[in-house]
Amino acid sequence: MSADDDAGDGRPSLRELEVLRALIQSRKTTSAAVSLGVSQPAISRAIASLEGRMGRSLFSREGGRLIPNADAFALEEEARPIFAALDRIRVWPDGVARQGVLRVAVSPTLAQFLLPDILAQLRIEQPDLTIHVEIGTNTAVVASVADRLADIGIADTPLHHPGVRAEVMREALAHCLMPEGHPLAARDVIVPADFHEQPMIALARRFPSRVEGDRHFASAGAQPRVVAEAATSAFVAELVRRGVGLALVNPFPLTLGNGLAGLVARPFRPAIHYVTMLLFPAAGAASPAARHFADAIKSSQPEDGLTTPVR
Repeated sequence: MSADDDAGDGRPSLRELEVLRALIQSRKTTSAAVSLGVSQPAISRAIASLEGRMGRSLFSREGGRLIPNADAFALEEEARPIFAALDRIRVWPDGVARQGVLRVAVSPTLAQFLLPDILAQLRIEQPDLTIHVEIGTNTAVVASVADRLADIGIADTPLHHPGVRAEVMREALAHCLMPEGHPLAARDVIVPADFHEQPMIALARRFPSRVEGDRHFASAGAQPRVVAEAATSAFVAELVRRGVGLALVNPFPLTLGNGLAGLVARPFRPAIHYVTMLLFPAAGAASPAARHFADAIKSSQPEDGLTTPVR
């Protein structure tokens, strides 16, 4: 039975998906045929078969070139995890897979403050382990784990996705950051009215905590002067340290290392809750390397007096 015959149930064959990918990259049947080591007629037959199985056209023909449409790009995107898995399997005989590979997706501030010590210790315990760290937005982290492009993810914004299961590792409440010596440092608790007409560095509006904070300010009739917006709490903290303004952030993982050096953090009320989560693909057990990594993170969390570890 040929590879194409395996798709008799209506699912595309691996060869058809390979042809789709090659054509999207090259836009020419000649180039796609050379890259796959087949004839041009074989390329045309594979695309015709794929379009028949999917029940829709995937390419338009313009001047001898094949132009992929939106459905072609969407199908190729769905197939990427398949080829990523095949690439990992392909290196198995060279020993990399036997040694172990850990693929971590993580948001920027967590990567900066949380990961270095953990990964350094992991290298001592498992010297043959190869670690790949992909740094991106919380949304990108969730997508990488759901698509199995990462074995484990770490994010600090609650995002729900059917392809991901989460384990909470840290809980926190929003704190107001200010430079040492700021008049508000004498307060035990900061409330929305304390921000009124104060210069403020805010997180980007895509963060749920920003929306919740704005709602509290509006309810109290407080109007901070937002002088800058940023996408990471680490960068926000740097601006606060330089006297640009106040900020409302999740203090974790800034509490690690010197993230809060030169700053004062006071709890904000009404409370804004944060969770930092370890993310795994929803189906199947975590890989041994990912499970060991997760357990190491959870067990080694320090007490910082501002946030609560969940072990």
